[in-house]
Amino acid sequence: MQGIDVFDQDGRVDWTAVKNSGKTFAFVKATEGASIKDSAFAHHWQTMKAVGIIRGAYHFFHPHTSNPVDQAKEFLKTLGKLEPGDLPPVLDVEITDKVSSQAVINAAKQWLAEVEKALLQQTQKPIKPIIYTFPSFWQQLGNPSDFANYPLWIAHYGVQNPSIPSAWQGQYLIHQFEGDVSGVAGVSGRADLNRFNDLQLGDSGLRVKQLQQQLKDIGLYTDAIDGHFTDLVKDAIVSFQKSKGLQADGIVGIKTWVTLLWI
Repeated sequence: MQGIDVFDQDGRVDWTAVKNSGKTFAFVKATEGASIKDSAFAHHWQTMKAVGIIRGAYHFFHPHTSNPVDQAKEFLKTLGKLEPGDLPPVLDVEITDKVSSQAVINAAKQWLAEVEKALLQQTQKPIKPIIYTFPSFWQQLGNPSDFANYPLWIAHYGVQNPSIPSAWQGQYLIHQFEGDVSGVAGVSGRADLNRFNDLQLGDSGLRVKQLQQQLKDIGLYTDAIDGHFTDLVKDAIVSFQKSKGLQADGIVGIKTWVTLLWI
């Protein structure tokens, strides 16, 4: 399943046209640093929900120029209440502000902790934010392994299979495969293109292990939590999809993933 991401300088967006073109999800910029709010965010956020686009919001992170906790609070204030069916917030980590790698890592941890705490208080669910980054930038940071439990949105253009920092063991949630694309349906300027990484029969790894635990917690799966997407996992997914009125194909696409997130 494909989606887009935009911010105010990308021009006007007709979200109905975006949806009609087959895009199922989108991320929009909410904030940058501790003081910059995207002028189009409020309109995008409301309209995406109204037309049935699965929506997500991201924060462009400055690890040095402003306090990370202040940045998190401004983001949360701008975002407002996260609602069932929304994607987790995104921390966009792609600049150093000319500080050390360890300083970037420490600041990112502070932002994430503040947002996680607020989401737990608001939703009563342990929703983990998504990390957005580039393979080369993560390598520049020293390839830290501290964030492997966070879903990964990786930006790697012009390839079918993105390069994944080793901490994530080849696992990623979303691949941004093209950037600043003109002529995207519904977008007057430019947009980035993204693809959700489905889970299905035969897959293995950390994301499958997390999926098995989710299914076990809701009583649909009783086999081993071993990270292997077996027929038993597929059967459990089909049962879940049927119970929620989703396409019962046994594949964990973005609609099934988000629905599971909010159980």
